[in-house]
Amino acid sequence: MSFIHEKRTRSRLLSRNTIINLLRFFWVVLVIWCEFGVFFYSLSDCKWPDKELKAAGSSEKPTRVLLIADPQLPNPRRSGISWLHYDASSTRYLRKGWSVVTRLHPHVVVWLGDVLASGRYVTNEDEYKNYVDEFKGIFATDKSVPSYFVPGNRDVGLGESSAFSKNARKYFTEYFGPVNQEIDLAGHRLIFIDAPGLVDEDYRRHGKGKQYETWTPAMGGPIEFIASVAIKASSSPIILFSHIPLSRPASTSCGPLREKGSIRASAGHGYQNMLGKETTRFVLHTLRPAVVFSGDNRDYCNMTHQLSASDANVLAKTTAREVTVKSFSPSKHIRRPGFQLLSLIPPDSAVSHHGSTFADTHCLLPDTFRIFNSIYLPALVLTAIVLLYLNISTGRHRRRFSTLSPVSASRSRPSSPLRGPESAIWANWSPRKSSGPTSPAVAPPPSVTVHIPNAKEIFTFRALSPSASGSPLESPLLSPIPLFHAGHEDEMNPAHYPSQHHSDHVWPSGEDVHEAPSFIPSPSARRSERKWPSWSWSFVFRGRRRRITIALPTWGEMKKFCASDSSDSMYRGKRRGMLWRLGGDSMSVALPAVVTWALIGWLFF
Repeated sequence: MSFIHEKRTRSRLLSRNTIINLLRFFWVVLVIWCEFGVFFYSLSDCKWPDKELKAAGSSEKPTRVLLIADPQLPNPRRSGISWLHYDASSTRYLRKGWSVVTRLHPHVVVWLGDVLASGRYVTNEDEYKNYVDEFKGIFATDKSVPSYFVPGNRDVGLGESSAFSKNARKYFTEYFGPVNQEIDLAGHRLIFIDAPGLVDEDYRRHGKGKQYETWTPAMGGPIEFIASVAIKASSSPIILFSHIPLSRPASTSCGPLREKGSIRASAGHGYQNMLGKETTRFVLHTLRPAVVFSGDNRDYCNMTHQLSASDANVLAKTTAREVTVKSFSPSKHIRRPGFQLLSLIPPDSAVSHHGSTFADTHCLLPDTFRIFNSIYLPALVLTAIVLLYLNISTGRHRRRFSTLSPVSASRSRPSSPLRGPESAIWANWSPRKSSGPTSPAVAPPPSVTVHIPNAKEIFTFRALSPSASGSPLESPLLSPIPLFHAGHEDEMNPAHYPSQHHSDHVWPSGEDVHEAPSFIPSPSARRSERKWPSWSWSFVFRGRRRRITIALPTWGEMKKFCASDSSDSMYRGKRRGMLWRLGGDSMSVALPAVVTWALIGWLFF
C-alpha cells in the first residue's frame, strides 16, 4: 500500500495541471527578470567616480554630470509604433533604461546630440512640438536638474539635401536651447559646440581655399563662437562637448572597452564620422580642453590627443583625452548600450595642484539580443517541447482507455452470443470482429484449470463501444501477465482439449460467464516492426533500469498526420483536438507573463 501511495503522490506532483502551473510561474519570473530586473542589475556596479577625486584632497561634494549620447528617439508619426516594430522596442528600451538611470540622481544632464532620430526631416512646427513632447515624456527629469543639449546631425542635418527641413536648426534652438553655448559648473567651463554646423562651415572654407587664420567666420557660427571663447581670459579648465568626434589616425586604438574596430574617417549623405584634420587642429589649439566628450559613433572610444606646445606655458597640459560615449539606444553596431558618469570638483578646493578636478566612468545597459538568443529562445523551445509532450501523452492515454469504464453494480445477460478474442493476452478484441479461433462451447476437461480472478481480487471494467449494442457488461481488466502460472505452462497446450474444442463454437451466455480481457499490442512487438532511425538510452534511476527512446517519425506517420481525406474525419478530429489543446495550453502559459509584463511596464515605466 505504501508503494501505491507513493506512486499516486508522484503522479499527482507530475500531473498535467502541475506542470502547466510551473510553466506559468517560470515565464512570469523570466519576464520580470529579462524585461525589468536586468536593467537594475546592470547598474549594480555603476557608481559615480567620486572616490577618484579624494586624492585631490577636496572637502566639497562633487557635482555629478550624466552624459547621454545618441538616444535617437523615433518619431511616432513617421515610423508608427507597433508591438513588433523595431522602433517600438527601441522606445520601450529607452523608457526602461532612463527610468533606471535617473535613480543615480545626477545634478546635471548633458545630451551629446542625436536626441531625435528624424528631427531634421520635420517641416511642421506642430509635429516638431509633439515630437519634443514625446521626448520629454520619456526622458522626464526633475525641474531642479538642468539639461543641456548638443545638436547632432540627425537633429539639425548635415550638408545640403532637399529632404532636410530648412527650419530644423531653428526648431532645435527654440525647444532645446542654443546650438553653441558655454556654462560654468563647479569651477569648470563647459563648452558645447555645433559640430554639424562646424563641418558645413569647414566645407565652405575649404572650397574657397582659405586657412582658419584668414577665414572670416560666419556670423553666429561655431567658428566665431570658438574664437570668442578663446578670447576670454580664464584659468578654469575647459571641458569640450561635441557630437562628432575629433580627427585621429585610422590606426588609433580605442581601448579595451570598445566592442569592435575603431573610428575611421568616413562621410556620406547627412553624416561624417570625424571632424577634419584642420578643424581638429583649430579646435584643440584654440580651446586647449582638459577633456573632450563626443558621441555619434555608437561605440565607446578612449584616446588621447597631442596639443601643440607653441604658445603653451610651463603648467599647461600637452595632451587632451577624448571619450566617445556609447549610444544610449540599442543599435545593430553594438551589443550593449551605455552612458557616461562625470564628477567635478572646483579647482580651488583641491589641495594638490597635481590632482585631477574631474573623473569619469562608463556604465552599460543590458544586451537585448543576447537576452533573446540565450534566454527567451531556449525557454520557448523547452516550453514547446513540454507542452507537445503533455498533449501527445494525454492523447495516448485517452485512446488506450477510451473503451473501458468501471463495471456497474448490476449485471445483465448479454443480448447476443459473444465470440472469443483473438488472443488471451495482447489481441485488440471487438465483439463484432474476430479472426482467430473461438472459445469452446462446452466446458474444458477437468484436467485443465483456469483461474479467473473474481471482483474482490482486481478492479473490473466493462467494454464500451458505441457501435456494438451487445457488448458484455462484465470484462475483467487483467494485467499483461500470463494467465497460467509458470508451473502449469503445459496447460495452455491445445493437445489437452478434445478435437471438438477446436470447432468454431461460441461461449454460452449465462450469469457466471466471464468475458476474456482485451489488450493493446505489445510495445516490444511494435518496436520490432519499426524500421526507422531511433536512439535509445538506458540508465538506472531509483534502483530500476529505465530506457528513453527517441525515434524519427516515419513517412507514413507524417503522411497520415497531414492527410486531409474526408474518410479520415475521425482522425482529423483527434488531430484538431490535439492542436486545439496545444494552442490553449500555450495561451494559458503565455497569458500570465504578458499580463505581468504589461502591468509592470504601465505602473513603473
